[in-house]
Amino acid sequence: MTRNPVHKMLSKPLHDELMRQQFVFSLKMHIGRKIRPGNQIIYEKQAKPNFNKSHKRDPISAEEVGTVMWETPGYLLFSALNRNAQELMWDSVADPIYRNTKRLSEDYKNIKNKNPSKGSVNLNPEFKIPKGISSIDIHLQPGGYASDYGPYDVLAGAFYEGGGNLYSMSGGIGTVESKAEVIIRFLNERFPNFKPKRILDFGCSAGSSSTPWALKFQDSEVHAIDVGPSMLRYAHARAESLGARVHFQQMDAGNTEFEDDYFDLVVSHNAMHEMPQKTTEKMFKESYRILKSGGIAIHQDVPLRFSELAPFEEFDASWDQNNNGEPYWNTYASNDPRKMFIDAGFVNEKIWSGKFTQLDKTISWFVSSAVK
Repeated sequence: MTRNPVHKMLSKPLHDELMRQQFVFSLKMHIGRKIRPGNQIIYEKQAKPNFNKSHKRDPISAEEVGTVMWETPGYLLFSALNRNAQELMWDSVADPIYRNTKRLSEDYKNIKNKNPSKGSVNLNPEFKIPKGISSIDIHLQPGGYASDYGPYDVLAGAFYEGGGNLYSMSGGIGTVESKAEVIIRFLNERFPNFKPKRILDFGCSAGSSSTPWALKFQDSEVHAIDVGPSMLRYAHARAESLGARVHFQQMDAGNTEFEDDYFDLVVSHNAMHEMPQKTTEKMFKESYRILKSGGIAIHQDVPLRFSELAPFEEFDASWDQNNNGEPYWNTYASNDPRKMFIDAGFVNEKIWSGKFTQLDKTISWFVSSAVK
């Protein structure tokens, strides 16, 4: 069940392990396509009439929708199934990863000590991982994004890529383009003559969105930052396995250590919905500070904008906030990237926000860009 390119750091499942992953894939697809749409029927035929009976009006907010939806057995059944499917997903990818733990650590160690190497990884033993990340198992990932079990541990990155592949495919997101490749195409369409010499990927996680930039712009200096040491070790080994020259560093997206006016291009891929609002705002300000004049900032994420949704739709989309380890989900869906760009110093006329469709049309990503 591999969504990204094959490389040395993947943990290939055995037959029975693969069958479990395929079961989870089918279960999540069934819940998403067959069961979840029924929540609208439950709302229209049960929840809304019950609310109207008590309040003499229809619900006017997602919170009011929730007061009656959480009392309907059908919605409780959906929620339990959806939560269990997410937990089963991690269980299904855990077996091959744990079976390969020693091999993965050895592979990272050998790659790290290889001389010369294409890129690099730089960890800061004094770095304090924000509690908003370290205290949460985001997406219910075992150990979360910030787990660290020793100097050669890569488990967080292995889980992120393995689970992410299965999660994305079960959500119906196509495999013809990675998130970075979508933004590379966006960049080519809007700025066809733009050739960045220095690129930064904010919140790079396991590095799957960092390597496409290095492979596309092979003469460029590509940097990628994240807070999790295990994530960064895995990302480095993954990039080296794919022949991509990326320099991974442990930094906070809201407070990097780069010089002013250093980069031609800064990007983030699905990072905003994993950050508190204050960190996101700081990331936009950092984008302005470290960009050269004429440089471009592009921040991409899931196509979720509460301003576009009716109360029931907002309630339905908010499930991840309290049930899938996504404490910043609703904050992201309610933020205003254009305002954050302006507050950071960008000029309104050079800002664009909207949806950009993946090549296979399986998803339209929400993209915000600005030119300094």
